[in-house]
Amino acid sequence: MLNKRKAPYIEQMEHSECGLACIAMIVNYHGYQVSLAEVRDQFGASKKGTSLHNLVEISSFYNINAKVFKAERIESSIINYPIVVFWENKHYIVLEKISKNNKSFSIIDPAHGRRSITNTEFYEKYSGYILTFTLSEGFTKRKKQSKTNFLWSHIITQKKVLFSVLLVSFILQGFGMVIPKITQWITDNIILKQQTNYINLIGIMVLTIYIFYQLFSITRGYMIARLQTLIDSSLMSTFIAKLFNLPYSFFETRTSGDLIYRANSNTLIRQILSSRVIALVIDTILIIGYAAMMFYIKWQLALLVIGLSIIIICTMLLSTRLIRNLSDKNLLIQTKTQSYLTESIYGICDVKVLGAEEKIFKNWFKLFKQHLKISQKQSFITSTLESFGVGIQFITPLFLLWIGTNMVISKNITLGELLAFNSLAVSFIVPIVSMGTTYSQLLLLGSYMQRLQDVVESKSENLDLEEIKDFKGHIEFKDVSFKYDYFGKNVLSSINLTIKPGEKIAIVGTSGSGKSSLAKLLLGLNLPTAGTLTYDGQDIKNLNIQSVRKKIGAVLQETRLFHGSVLENIELLSEEKSLNNVIEIAKIADIHEDILKQPMGYHTMISEGGNNFSGGQRQRLLLARALIKKPKLLILDEATSALDNLSEARIQENLEKLNCTQIIVAHRLSTVVNADRILVMHDGSIIESGTHEELLSKMNYYYNLYYGEKEKRNEKISV
Repeated sequence: MLNKRKAPYIEQMEHSECGLACIAMIVNYHGYQVSLAEVRDQFGASKKGTSLHNLVEISSFYNINAKVFKAERIESSIINYPIVVFWENKHYIVLEKISKNNKSFSIIDPAHGRRSITNTEFYEKYSGYILTFTLSEGFTKRKKQSKTNFLWSHIITQKKVLFSVLLVSFILQGFGMVIPKITQWITDNIILKQQTNYINLIGIMVLTIYIFYQLFSITRGYMIARLQTLIDSSLMSTFIAKLFNLPYSFFETRTSGDLIYRANSNTLIRQILSSRVIALVIDTILIIGYAAMMFYIKWQLALLVIGLSIIIICTMLLSTRLIRNLSDKNLLIQTKTQSYLTESIYGICDVKVLGAEEKIFKNWFKLFKQHLKISQKQSFITSTLESFGVGIQFITPLFLLWIGTNMVISKNITLGELLAFNSLAVSFIVPIVSMGTTYSQLLLLGSYMQRLQDVVESKSENLDLEEIKDFKGHIEFKDVSFKYDYFGKNVLSSINLTIKPGEKIAIVGTSGSGKSSLAKLLLGLNLPTAGTLTYDGQDIKNLNIQSVRKKIGAVLQETRLFHGSVLENIELLSEEKSLNNVIEIAKIADIHEDILKQPMGYHTMISEGGNNFSGGQRQRLLLARALIKKPKLLILDEATSALDNLSEARIQENLEKLNCTQIIVAHRLSTVVNADRILVMHDGSIIESGTHEELLSKMNYYYNLYYGEKEKRNEKISV
């Protein structure tokens, strides 16, 4: 059964959300307008992808019944299209229709766009499962929600500058309308009548026009540069501010290369906005003006020129889909190439250790070649279309002279009018060709804006909520559970815990027991999916989470140093910029002596990630950075794992003197024996709680962990 409507193409924004994108396309096809960002916010984007069962559940949320079928071949006559197809055993696509002879399959790939493939190609990648859809009784359509376009909102804020650019541009182009009439007057009244006494006057007139043209050109150049700066500032500051205020989960499912590429795309966006959009408005006005003047001089020739222009416009419109698909593919492969390169450079140590330089280069070059291939194809098609318009523009003067010669001889038009018309015709086709270039660039702009819009439409951490002021560090978990994605299993289950101000709590357990997940909940990097987490009696979901984090010092396993001096890194969040204060904190973190041994002391530069310092030094620098805020709550997740026993003992002794709540996640149990309370975690639950002596006396899970670790230490010593 063939459908006349088409499902919209919705591009996946990261590798694991092809299933969400496909369901968004299906839901939109049936009349319920929803964005990928909305679907993602509702169901999350699992780093591991989504199963067919998950897609069925998502469909039912929108009152659409989905059924999974296993089939070797798809019988087109008995299926309501569109359907979702499991593809290459790792991907989802939308199948829109199959041709009557079963030779052509129309698919929408959320990673590569809409295209038609052969029967053979389809079944080579078909994984044997399809998902069909029918509307339930409760299904209701929803119109597209009106939202202020992200781009437009930044354009209208620069109305004055934009209007000034348009005005100056219009005056500049006005010279183009005046010159044909001057040409006509000089030809008919000066040259043909041999009025030599006007020649000097013509020279003065030409010089005057040139001076004014140059003045307006310089003014326009300055105004466009000013507009570019303002748009750049507005666009980028909004985008980056939004990016930094997105929840931590957003960054967990995206590569840094992809996000950097999106941010850098602002250069192209502002160039298109400041030049092509303005050109589009001016070109439209010019086309109307030139057309009116041509009809005034000779309507028969005007119709001929407009006919040639229609051919250019039709060619441009017919190529729209091809150009858009190539633009999307080009942008997608550019993003992949950039992400791969960024990740490889960031992990250069592993690349070197594995001896994988050649392998990494080959993988990058394979992606880069794909990018070059698509870019070449896109450039060729774009230049071909442009050359077609330029070719018509090139031949138009001779064509009109050929047609107009008879008119001049038969005295239906003067020579001056023919030359003026010729000039107008060329001037008329120039903006037509320019509009073709503008049109293709606006299609590219749409692809870039889709990626920026994906960030802008994602939910930020709520910063409008109440700020926590006099933070004491009283924390309470009430039946708290947490899972990383909607369809995943709980990594924390029914946590009930009260932490009093000033208490030192240690959290221990085997790998994967939920220790780090609990630490991230405390920082608000993740929020409970069930139950409540309160700070000083206030639910964390009702607090400005950034104000909470400012009261907390933390060193997590993922924490990194920034490129800059030692001093800049430590006092990053200090309200009081004081070297003496930094030195005091560095002594508590047992890093002061190491810093003094560096070539430039506290002004020694730290490379990206702190790779010019040892693992133990990095951990102590990070600890100093966490302590500089004089936090009421200190969270340390394996923060001293790279230290020797002596240095670790000194730091523990220093930390015990601090007047703050401390939560220490540790793998080495010997480091937490002096904690006020030790929480033992297993499979996301707290299974034991008490002091070191109390837990040993129970001779249970902690007892086995502690003595098991002790035996391993003794074995190492004996060896």
